[in-house]
Amino acid sequence: MTENPPPSEPAPPRRAEPGAVMVTGATGLLGHAVVARLLAAGSEVTAVVRDVGRARRLLPTCPRLRLVPGDVTDVDSYAGALRGMDAVIHTAAYFREYYQPGHDLELLYRTNVDAVEELLKAAVDAQVPTVVQTSSIAVLGAGDRDAPADEATPNGDPSRGNHYRAAKIRAERLTGRFAERYGLRVPLVLPAWMWGPGDAGPTSAARLFLAVARGEIKALPAVGNHLVDARDVAAVCVAAAAPEAGGGRWIAGGSWYPLHEICAAVVRATGSGTVPRRLPAPAAMTIASVLEWQAKVRKVAPVATRTGMRTLLEGHHRRVSSARAVRELGVSFRPLEQTVADQAAWHRAQGQLPAAAAPARKVRSS
Repeated sequence: MTENPPPSEPAPPRRAEPGAVMVTGATGLLGHAVVARLLAAGSEVTAVVRDVGRARRLLPTCPRLRLVPGDVTDVDSYAGALRGMDAVIHTAAYFREYYQPGHDLELLYRTNVDAVEELLKAAVDAQVPTVVQTSSIAVLGAGDRDAPADEATPNGDPSRGNHYRAAKIRAERLTGRFAERYGLRVPLVLPAWMWGPGDAGPTSAARLFLAVARGEIKALPAVGNHLVDARDVAAVCVAAAAPEAGGGRWIAGGSWYPLHEICAAVVRATGSGTVPRRLPAPAAMTIASVLEWQAKVRKVAPVATRTGMRTLLEGHHRRVSSARAVRELGVSFRPLEQTVADQAAWHRAQGQLPAAAAPARKVRSS
């Protein structure tokens, strides 16, 4: 069996990174990037994974990487490995609401709220000083072109029909209580829509990427959203885990892009597919309904759901600022073209796109 190459992620600027770190959700898009970032920095990494065989295929081969079988909804399955950790970076989450109709709401809240509370309790018991919790810019209740949201922006109403957002808001409240009662440092990282290599889930981003590259989606609403490379979010997570980083929230928002521009970048990077034509935003829910129906007939997961489309429409108006992370943590954010090119290469390596890269061609947006 061919071994995975060592982490290709460049070593970050010298900081006091934690020496021993546990990463949950280690084979997910963000977890994969966090593991690579930590290994490049010289950390000892303990990755909590449900399937050790799959993790060996997806994660780098490195003597400083230890795989621990466990389920985040069962803290006892991995709590024994917490002792001696300098930090935990918690990336595991349930987000099927965005791409799977009929999802399990009970499992969503058990994973995104209850499991967070159990992890924080176990961290206190094991005397782990820091747990980095991954939240989302979706929790923010305001932010537009004139006044982008920042870390001081209050959260929105958790009862507005988006269960993923509601769960993340509830989890943020939990972290505040643990910080006050036990002195546990719980930095919060708020990513935008994450893209990039390593999306084995696949998440909604990779589903859209592959659908555009294969020409399977013909039209999308004329909207936009903040997009960020998962590797840059990982850089924020790792920097926030360092003892001198303090607490509070860190926005990893990347940049805002029109959806047709994102799709055009996918077509350029893959040399295949066509840029979906732009439809008026009010048609978005109709598009999502059709995609759900087609997926149901084909017995596959849809490229988008009505919940996911509703979230995309909300993101069209939202603007956030990552200035604090840039200023205080020294992170930077990759341009769209680099993220999409690297993601295309990763999908090719997984056999999900033709292996031979076609030369880039000029794309005309419809």
